[in-house]
Amino acid sequence: MKKKFFALLATLLCFTMLLAGCGNSSNSSSSDPLADGKLNIAVDDTYLPMEFRNDKNELVGFDIDLAEALSKKLGVEADIQTVAWDGIFTGLTSNQYDVIISSTSITPERQKNYAQSDPYISNGIVIVGRTDYPDGEKATTFQELEGKTVGVQLETSADIAAQKLESETGTKVNLKQFDGMLDAFSALEGKQIDYVMTDVGVAKYYVSQKPETFVITTTAPLSNEPIGVTARKDEQELIDKINEALKELREDGTLKQISEKWFGEDMTSDIDTDLNVIE
Repeated sequence: MKKKFFALLATLLCFTMLLAGCGNSSNSSSSDPLADGKLNIAVDDTYLPMEFRNDKNELVGFDIDLAEALSKKLGVEADIQTVAWDGIFTGLTSNQYDVIISSTSITPERQKNYAQSDPYISNGIVIVGRTDYPDGEKATTFQELEGKTVGVQLETSADIAAQKLESETGTKVNLKQFDGMLDAFSALEGKQIDYVMTDVGVAKYYVSQKPETFVITTTAPLSNEPIGVTARKDEQELIDKINEALKELREDGTLKQISEKWFGEDMTSDIDTDLNVIE
């Protein structure tokens, strides 16, 4: 009995030490997410031109180029995985990746719950319609969307803003939520919906691709919510490193180069950091 007891005790002690070792390894990893030589990044690959799949099923876009350049500055490899937008923040908080680099607007609500970097590209919400609408009938304000069917991507800032504005202004719209902006713009082109609300960069891209079909109808963005990198709240040290890398990418012209590649203009300089968010 004693031999069996001490054998069992020894087994339990080894198991306890193994768990302790695993715990120390995990703590070490969490204290420095870059220790493994990788920056684990989540993107939603349905948000042209920020992150999407090309006709060869390759992951491309502004944020993909940024993620690669940012990781290089940090001296690590970019390990990018695709995640549906409606679960992307849940995955971050459950430690499935280190950061989100996926057109994440900087908002007061997100700043309370996450660590967000300095902005790396300008952004705001705009309304997009079709060019076949008579000029006098194009919706230039949210209130002019009364009775219209408006497409948004599910759980994006545009989706949240549309619901908030509908409640605040009493404007009744038929809000149609899509899993991705590609579906929303396809529905707009196919006349299944009347308008789309989305980020200005996304809107400019679709308009540039089909200027005969799409037009931004708002004279100015409805909000100002520049885009940044998002990490867990306790990863401020990682965000500080990312901010330094972003500063270097701006100073050496890399951010401007990436922006001009995808938008035909520089949207990364002179960013208005005075948030005006509808949430």
